[in-house]
Amino acid sequence: MLCYHFLFVYLQTKFNAKTIMSTIKILRKLSLSLLTIIIVIIVSVLAFWLIDGRSPLSFIVSHALSKSTLETYEKNKADTTDKGTVAIPSDIRFPREVTQYRVGDMQVFESAPQDDSKPVLLYIHGGAYYKNFSKLHWMAMAEWAKETGCGIVAPNYPMLYKYTVKDAHPLMLLLYRQLLERFPAKRIIIAGDSAGGGFSLALAQELKADSIDLPSRLILISPWVDVTGGDDALQEYDTFLNLEVLRLVGADWAGELDVHNPIVSPLYGDMQGLPPTELYSGTWEVFYTDILKTYNEMKSAGVDVRLHTKEKMGHVYPLWPSADGKQARNEIAKIIIIQ
Repeated sequence: MLCYHFLFVYLQTKFNAKTIMSTIKILRKLSLSLLTIIIVIIVSVLAFWLIDGRSPLSFIVSHALSKSTLETYEKNKADTTDKGTVAIPSDIRFPREVTQYRVGDMQVFESAPQDDSKPVLLYIHGGAYYKNFSKLHWMAMAEWAKETGCGIVAPNYPMLYKYTVKDAHPLMLLLYRQLLERFPAKRIIIAGDSAGGGFSLALAQELKADSIDLPSRLILISPWVDVTGGDDALQEYDTFLNLEVLRLVGADWAGELDVHNPIVSPLYGDMQGLPPTELYSGTWEVFYTDILKTYNEMKSAGVDVRLHTKEKMGHVYPLWPSADGKQARNEIAKIIIIQ
C-alpha cells in the first residue's frame, strides 16, 4: 500500500483526482491478475509434482533428449577421427586447478583433493563409447569437487570409431596403477555413468583378477553392463536410449572379443570380492532390468551393494539439471565424503 501512496502523491501533481483514482484501480486489477497467475502456476507445478512424481524440469529434460537412430549410427560409425584431445567448457569452474597429462596417448584431467584426508574420484564418463565428455559430466564433477573436497581424475579414454575396448582397458589399468603410486587404494573411488559405469565395473573386475588393490567404493550411475541386453519392454518409456542402435554399438566396442566377455559386458563377470558399490537407475530406462540383475548378482556374491532407484526417471538422471538430479548428486556427495 505504501507504493500506492507515493504513486498517488506523484500523480496528484500531474493529473486530476478522477484520473488518478482510475489509474490506481487499473494498477490494482493488474497486480491482482498477475498475483492470480503466479498462484495458479505454483499450484499447477506442485500438483504436477505430486501426481507425476517427477519435478517439472525432469519431465522437460526427459522429453528434450533425442534418441539415436540407425541413420545417425551409420554416420557416427563412419567417423574415425581421433577424439583424444578435448577441453573443459570455459564456463565450468572447478574449486581447485585442473591439470592435464598423458598416460600413453590418453589425455587425463586431474584436480587435486583439498587435503590428504579427502578421497580421489576416478570418473569414467559415458556416451556409448563414442561420445566424449558432455557438459553435464563436467558440471557434476566440479560440483562434487566443491561440495566434498575430493580430487577428480577424468580420463579421455580411447573411443569408437577409431579404437575398441582392447585399446582402452590397458590404458585405464595403467592409469589406476599410477594413481596407486600416489594415493592409497582406500582413498580412491571409481565412478562412472552409462558406458562409463559399465567400464568402471569391468575395470574393478580386472583389478581383482590381477590382484591389484581395489578402490574403496564403486559408484555406478545407470551402468551399461550388458551390451547385448536392455529391456525391450521398457523402450516405450525411455525417451533417450535406442536399444536397436546400442546393441550395434556394443558389438563395435567389443571388436574382436565376444560381446559377452566381461571386459565388454561386466554383468557376466565375477562379482566376488568387489568393493562396496552404489547402483543408480531410473525405472524408465531400458537398462533398469540389467541393473537389477547386477544388483542381485552382487548381493548373491556377498558384495556390500546398495540400489538407488527413482520411479519414472530416465537414463543417468543423477546428472540431469533438475531437482531430482540435484537430490541424487547430493546423495552421491555424501557417499563420497564417507568413502
